[in-house]
Amino acid sequence: MMEYLRNEKKHVVYSILLGVVGSLIGISIFGLSGYMISLSFFEPPIFVILLIISMIKLFGMTKGGLKYLERLLSHNATFKLISRMRTRYFESTLSDDRDRHNVRFIQTLSRHFEDIENYYITIIYPYVVAALLSIVIILLSAILNTEMIVISLLVVLLMLVILPFVFSRWDDKIDAEYDRLDTNAFLKTYQFIHGFTDLFIDGKNTIVQSDIDDQLKSITRNKNRKSFKDSMIDFLSGMIQLGIITAVIILMQDDHIFLIPMLILLVISFFEVLTPVVEPASQYFNTKQKVEQIENETSNIESEPKVSGAELTLSNVSYKYPAGAYDALSDVSLTVNSGEKHAIIGSSGSGKTTLLNRLIEKRDMGVMPQHLDFYNATIRDNLTMFGHFKISDEAIKSLLAEFGLDHFNPDDFVYYTGQLSGGEQKRLHFIRMIIEDEDWWILDEPSAKLNKELQEKVWHSILNRQTVIVSTHDLSYIHEFDRIHFIENGRIIESGIYEDLMARRGAVHEAVKRFRDYL
Repeated sequence: MMEYLRNEKKHVVYSILLGVVGSLIGISIFGLSGYMISLSFFEPPIFVILLIISMIKLFGMTKGGLKYLERLLSHNATFKLISRMRTRYFESTLSDDRDRHNVRFIQTLSRHFEDIENYYITIIYPYVVAALLSIVIILLSAILNTEMIVISLLVVLLMLVILPFVFSRWDDKIDAEYDRLDTNAFLKTYQFIHGFTDLFIDGKNTIVQSDIDDQLKSITRNKNRKSFKDSMIDFLSGMIQLGIITAVIILMQDDHIFLIPMLILLVISFFEVLTPVVEPASQYFNTKQKVEQIENETSNIESEPKVSGAELTLSNVSYKYPAGAYDALSDVSLTVNSGEKHAIIGSSGSGKTTLLNRLIEKRDMGVMPQHLDFYNATIRDNLTMFGHFKISDEAIKSLLAEFGLDHFNPDDFVYYTGQLSGGEQKRLHFIRMIIEDEDWWILDEPSAKLNKELQEKVWHSILNRQTVIVSTHDLSYIHEFDRIHFIENGRIIESGIYEDLMARRGAVHEAVKRFRDYL
């Protein structure tokens, strides 16, 4: 990671040094306050009291300035590091075989850098500052006596090693449970929102809604466990602090009673630095494991072989998400030949998107995933993937006008979050696929969030492609496909041509009938 820092290496070093010096000054402020309390017993001259007060005031101002510079340098270095890594990582994907539209790829990219950012900002950097500060405190303890060295070492061992390790085990269990609950809640909520019509007709909407409520209650209980864990960290830190203060009073009451107020305030100040580090440090192993897991997933995506022949086949494929409670796919077999058009239908949560993701991994193709990927950049950059796909501005304008997006120009800068509507994202991504011009297309709900006119235009373009695989709830053009596959609970329960399936009066016939009745 250090290779990405370049000129930020000095900023990292300076920010850590500023953090240590700032913390030492903060501790000194408490120490001077305690020293002033001790001096008051001897009724010192007023100028001595004023001098100490002035020093406390000066130290306070200095600490504030150092803290500001420390945050400025550390955050600046971290965000530049992340930005440079994002750019390098993204550029590398343009020259290899990875599918840049794959939902797994997008999620991996986002989580990867979020974990790296948290790894440094909230875990590594504060811990390094606390560790260096502890070394300085231990060395200063040697000025008093051996007992103070032992106390300092005990504090550091408890706060920076034992407590983080103990709570990391607890955090692992809470986090694993949250991943499982969150995945199940997402799948059930997605099924309820996008398949409400089917669920209502089948009389299953209240059952799914009840399941969602149960999942949300379980998530709330999980969050309460995490809050309780954080409270336990504060409680144990407070108990350790009380024990250390008691030990200081007992050990110093004979030879250094004059220093007891100062030492007590120093202990309190030292714990103010160490206590906030315990909770992030307890996440070290968990976060490190996540980063490694994500990197392995990314590596697996890169290494999966892509076929380039005239046939794409899945044979007895089963798949279960890492945090899933059940199989998303179970013993699925499917063959798509070049020149064929396949439709995958079924209720929400039945496994359609998971099946598409398994197909995407097998070969290069134009892809419209469930979650669309756009960037804070110009329309041109978003449509051409920053120049990777070649097309003139006039051709871009023509495509924008064709799909009702002529209010955009190629040079217009867009912000993905909040500015683009769902329909605009869908149409822009469709234009990107046209520009990419792959022979094979695979699309997840291509006509969703579009009006009737645009739906017809999109379906017309799709059906004119050479080879198409589509997952959809819109059955308006289902009769135009060569093969139709009905999937339910992760299994393909019907496959065939439209006429045969309608004559069979099975699941496909019922789905088409419900769709027509709904219209």
